[in-house]
Amino acid sequence: MIRISVLSWSRTAVFTGLLWFAAARAQAMVSPGEILISEMNCVACHAASGPVQARLASRPSPRLNPAHAARVTPQWLRAFLENPQATQPGTLMPDLLAGLDEPKRAEAAEALTHYLMELRGEDKTAPIGASAAAIKSGQDLFHSVGCVTCHAPEVLPADKANNAEAKAEFDKLRVTSVPMGALEKKYTVSALAAFLQDPLKSRPGGRMPSFKLKPAEARAIAMYLLRAQVPAGEAARLAGLGYEYYEADLPELPEFDRMEAKTKGHVDNFTLAVAERKNDFAVRFTGMIEVPKEGEYEFFTKSDDGSRLFINDKMVVENGGIHPNQERSGKVKLTPGAHAIRVHYFDGGGQRALTVSWKGPGLDKREIEAKFLSHEGQPMRPVGDAMFALDATKAKHGKELFATLNCGACHQVDGPGRKSKPLAELNARQPGGCLATKPKEGVPKFEISDRQRVVILSQLGSQAELNEPLTSEQQIARTMTTMNCYACHSRERRGGAEGLKRDYFTGLGETDLGEEGRIPPTLTGVGAKLRPEWIKSVLLEGGAVRPYMATRMPQYGEKNVGHLPALFDQADTKADAPAQPDVFAAGVAGDANKFGRKMIGVGGLTCIACHNLDGNKSLGIPAVDLATSGQRLKWDWFRRYLLDPQALRPGTRMPSFWPGGVAVNKDYFGGDTEKQIFAIWAYLARKNFTDLPPGLVQGKQELIADKEPVIYRNFIEGAGARAIGVGYPEKANLAFDANEQRLALIWQGAFIDAAKHRTGRGQGFEKPLGTAVVEGPPGAPFAVLESESSAWPKEAGKAAGWQFRGYSFDEKMRPTFRYEGPGIAVEDFPVAVTVNDDPGFVRTIKLRATKASERLYFRAALADKIEEKDGVFHIGEKVTMKFPGAKALLRVSEGKTELLVPVMFAGQEAKIVQEISW
Repeated sequence: MIRISVLSWSRTAVFTGLLWFAAARAQAMVSPGEILISEMNCVACHAASGPVQARLASRPSPRLNPAHAARVTPQWLRAFLENPQATQPGTLMPDLLAGLDEPKRAEAAEALTHYLMELRGEDKTAPIGASAAAIKSGQDLFHSVGCVTCHAPEVLPADKANNAEAKAEFDKLRVTSVPMGALEKKYTVSALAAFLQDPLKSRPGGRMPSFKLKPAEARAIAMYLLRAQVPAGEAARLAGLGYEYYEADLPELPEFDRMEAKTKGHVDNFTLAVAERKNDFAVRFTGMIEVPKEGEYEFFTKSDDGSRLFINDKMVVENGGIHPNQERSGKVKLTPGAHAIRVHYFDGGGQRALTVSWKGPGLDKREIEAKFLSHEGQPMRPVGDAMFALDATKAKHGKELFATLNCGACHQVDGPGRKSKPLAELNARQPGGCLATKPKEGVPKFEISDRQRVVILSQLGSQAELNEPLTSEQQIARTMTTMNCYACHSRERRGGAEGLKRDYFTGLGETDLGEEGRIPPTLTGVGAKLRPEWIKSVLLEGGAVRPYMATRMPQYGEKNVGHLPALFDQADTKADAPAQPDVFAAGVAGDANKFGRKMIGVGGLTCIACHNLDGNKSLGIPAVDLATSGQRLKWDWFRRYLLDPQALRPGTRMPSFWPGGVAVNKDYFGGDTEKQIFAIWAYLARKNFTDLPPGLVQGKQELIADKEPVIYRNFIEGAGARAIGVGYPEKANLAFDANEQRLALIWQGAFIDAAKHRTGRGQGFEKPLGTAVVEGPPGAPFAVLESESSAWPKEAGKAAGWQFRGYSFDEKMRPTFRYEGPGIAVEDFPVAVTVNDDPGFVRTIKLRATKASERLYFRAALADKIEEKDGVFHIGEKVTMKFPGAKALLRVSEGKTELLVPVMFAGQEAKIVQEISW
């Protein structure tokens, strides 16, 4: 076993992959000396032949040009240039000022700092406010997405907190992982978040890969890593807005105070980039808006789905509900200065969009710009932050030093730097030049250990082999070493998650996949398993089939790993492996995919008990989606895996349906094993899964009202056990409670999913399938009151003397509900209509008195807030009602507001018309 050890990060360079570098088969491995020469980018200064350069594939240095440079602070940069290892332990950056005395070192570092800051340009990013919630979210992400595969974890897993052995290993990881240095001095939150989102932009070598972090995730991790910047003391006004992000299946804008936010943080403007999934989420933005002049301002929200805008806690724009992208506005008079602004948004599925605009005195209509927005918070600034004024004279001197010290050999700012003695002519017998322990002035000093120096010199003495190209397996091993792939994946008995680090590989959600659901898969034989185009998708395009794993597959960039798909294919594909069968070619599949579909489903092998298929959830644990099989897998591996899963993936939970090659299920192809396996492949290799396997879809037997209403009598949540649901073609729906003779629910959009009541025993209550669900008032709809202040009776239904008498249909199959109470017969006829492009109801209630009935009232609504304006009653924030020809009244009862309509009889007849929109 070969291991490159590091005794102290404070004086030794860290070569990430070599921390796990070991050889189980020497002939397949690349020497550590060669890898060190590659990682130190020796050929940047020491010219080498084309074959040698191609074999070394040297690590490129960080970019310093303005478009790509990472925005480190000038204070950190100055300290780093003056003493690289003391400032950034483990860095591969040599000490270029090692031969200078202290005053000259400080002067040179100062000049170089001014030049590089001039080159980069001024950082105008405003300070970010500290957020305890974001810091906690960042801690969780740091320990789960994959950061701790290279860097030391900072928190023990909860179940190991009191484990002495785990604590000892945890402490050891602090000195055997890649150090990060004093990040709180190096970055602002914005700068570090930008780097974490796209590390390859400034560091093209890929040793720090991208973990596909969303902006909110990158900022949360940055806040966590820079938490030492959180100040004590008063809050300050900071640029941008605060936001809270929620995930839920919502029919309408929620009451945010009753929900728990998934993430919190700060953004520059109103943006949906904070969302962590495509649909079914909500965001609340809060902050201040700076009003430039006194006058009337009009605010606009254009959203898909609902949104509301509040100024100084007063709702100015109402744009709620499920709807396509639409704009609503409202006006408010404002004085100059800061005013509280709050915007609520939710997405209920489908498309999503949000634009927040305004216009006012001196302002044409425009999106609200970030310069007008602010929030209160504790500003996070780099530790030791000080004013930096660029000095042109020092910058000019720094530019001269940059050229003199040959910095351009690695960091090509104005073209390539100078070349020194060619690599082939270097003296391998004595550690001179930049390998010397005390190099001369002007010569870079690399902080490497004696052992590292020995293996480099050994390799320099054996340079002939560097002219020979590496084998496929050697190139794979070399790349997996330099990119530190072995920290997660094993291949040919090398690498893989080990010890305490395994505890940081976790699963997402409720899974029961064991280690298969959290530990990265082995790469042994991966080229025989996966098609090259799929490996490319995983490495370069974010392709993934394991959504239940918290740890993410890093993205290293085309130049660093783009060669791996072909190499895996060359190294692992068996010479006698059959070609991929073209299941679309005439005569190849025949009826195979038809029987394959049945075998996958219930009644066959029931593969869908564990596996998702084309986005449809499995009946049990959420294992890999089978619909990806054709684009991912090679036919030969698929066949061999089904025959003997344990042989290819030891420890897998995948059962064997053909033990010893004999089919367990004899119902298909007479038990012919090969035909059965090919039939499954023929079905899975397709791209169109319109005909899903039997039993996969357990729900969504949606009842749709097309040309006439649809009636659904069953248990409906919110309408009781004797509910009568009616779906109208106008996409307005209702549920009538036959027990209490009341309109229990109204909603818009989709009607009902009948699956629950049509499968198995059909037990339980079904919810409305659509959106904008509104509940009617509970209890009896009609009551005789002694006075307008008398309490509404508690009794309803039979207890109050009421009975349901069924329903009848008109010529359009619209039902009229009939019910009777003490001395009263009622015909209740709701008609669905369209109001302002939204579904609504016009409900006509006819009453006939069978005996004298005075002081009879109809209770139309009961809510926390009901207001009347110009004959229109606004119930809550979304429902309006009108009663043409009637005089309704409002009253307070037990802390709520009731909307009552007195029933006015003309002889024995009375009629109430109720217009409902929402």
